[in-house]
Amino acid sequence: MKWLIVNADDLGISERRNQGILEAHRKGIVTSASLLAYGPAYTGALKLVRATPSLDVGLHFNLSEGEPLVLGHKTLVAPGGKFWGKEESRRRAKDGLFDPREVEREAEAQIDLLKQARLNVSHINGHQHIHIYGALPEAISRAASRLGVRCFRCPVDTMVGPVVMDPERMTQVEEYRRHALRAADVYGRVKMRSTEHFGGIALSHHMTLENFIAVIKDLPAGLSEIMVHPGYADAKDGFPGPDRERELRTLTDPRLKILLQQQQVQLTAWSKL
Repeated sequence: MKWLIVNADDLGISERRNQGILEAHRKGIVTSASLLAYGPAYTGALKLVRATPSLDVGLHFNLSEGEPLVLGHKTLVAPGGKFWGKEESRRRAKDGLFDPREVEREAEAQIDLLKQARLNVSHINGHQHIHIYGALPEAISRAASRLGVRCFRCPVDTMVGPVVMDPERMTQVEEYRRHALRAADVYGRVKMRSTEHFGGIALSHHMTLENFIAVIKDLPAGLSEIMVHPGYADAKDGFPGPDRERELRTLTDPRLKILLQQQQVQLTAWSKL
């Protein structure tokens, strides 16, 4: 049997992204979404999620953008009190420069914020996959297991389909694989579980209907997750740009549901695990 979670990241990052994710769920094949605690459009995301109980929701753990929920961090924030940013946060995590106690407190606060909003936090993953680096898995898994979050993302991308990756993306995919395999052992020690297969990194910027169909036709047996980022464009180019709408069109194309039936693929969500 084949089961598939289609998980939309970055819920709460903008109102236009929120709208796209909800549309991809209501009209398409998105089953789950990962919410940034107090992201720029967090309040709007809550309203949409509460009106859509069929959408499974987890935490998109953030240590790179904006400000933390917990005051007084010494290592997680730059001078001025904001997170260090994408590349610097990743570097500091890999180099062991973050205090694990601060990571654990911040993870606990972000999970608790969603729970206080009466959300069932079904899973946790990391904004820019920060949850797999360095000593972070130990700290995050302690907070997650203590608060009842039972599932995590293991971003070992095995669903490339017909996409030809450039050398930079291939290096990135391999880096994620190395860190994710070690992190999976850590999360597993507290009996958190993930999917058997994962895809979406290689498909990023290549999420066309044709490529997605090829991945579905080649989907392995067992439980898989495909990470997606649908939405309406917030910019003329870059990651918030037109690619978001292309993903939305792909994920709401009616041919995909027909294909999933033909391929005997059952859509599911983290909360069903």
